Amino acid sequence: MTGIHSIALRVPCYAEAIAFYRDVWLLEDMGERDDSHAFRTACADHDNLLLSSGEPGIVNISLTVATREDLLSLERKIETSSHVVYALSEADLAPGEAYGLVTTDPDGRQIRLVVPTRPDRPCEAVADSLAPQNIGHVVLWTPDSSVSEAFYGLLGFSVTDRTHLGMSFLKCGNEDHHSLALVGSKTGRAGLQHLAFDVGSIDNVMRNFARLRDLGVSISWGVGRHGPGNNVFSYYQDPAGNFVEYYGDMQKFPVDEDLETRFWGAEHKGDVWGVAGAPPDAFRQ
Repeated sequence: MTGIHSIALRVPCYAEAIAFYRDVWLLEDMGERDDSHAFRTACADHDNLLLSSGEPGIVNISLTVATREDLLSLERKIETSSHVVYALSEADLAPGEAYGLVTTDPDGRQIRLVVPTRPDRPCEAVADSLAPQNIGHVVLWTPDSSVSEAFYGLLGFSVTDRTHLGMSFLKCGNEDHHSLALVGSKTGRAGLQHLAFDVGSIDNVMRNFARLRDLGVSISWGVGRHGPGNNVFSYYQDPAGNFVEYYGDMQKFPVDEDLETRFWGAEHKGDVWGVAGAPPDAFRQ
């Protein structure tokens, strides 16, 4: 598993969400794709955010698998763990996807595992561009963190950090500190906690903060620097109420380094700089 390939979301305010991700969030508008509207980040050579109209929620999350051999190995692991898994038909594969599987995580989310038609390549984003380079990580609510951790561990994720608030950060086969995180929900929620976009640098986080401020877009939390991951963050809400993050300067590790899980206690408030204030209540419920 090498990262987030794409995410598909349902939004009740379809036209407003399309305008937000195009004009405010600076994603490349790829137009309509069957019943969805597609976007790309600057370094993606495939659609990696898809919006469809409906009650808010996750349609699916697609994770990148490096090779067909890795995909077949994952299929065997999933089958032997009693999870149901199916091969994606040619009709179900999106442009840029060579092979794929689909399964369901313990919280009922559809998880697609896809081998791209072309391998990952170094990002060639324009240096002075403020557009997001990649979808860096997805954070999910879960009513049972231990069960969800075990499932994603089966797919090749490992826990790098945990917090006293019940959050766990999961790394996969890239250098980023995490590509997935799980938040234990006190109310049994199982949905999107936030979606994070890498803008490449601290400067770009701050320049985007100024740009969105000038557009009249209110920041939900930030700017600050997280402890787990060490990334500089700024959070906003899209028209559907989803929290979205611009971040930069994520902590990196060698792909094959064996990491010891770090625990963050109550002294950690989410921002090691101490300037961002408390996160929104919706972040913790």
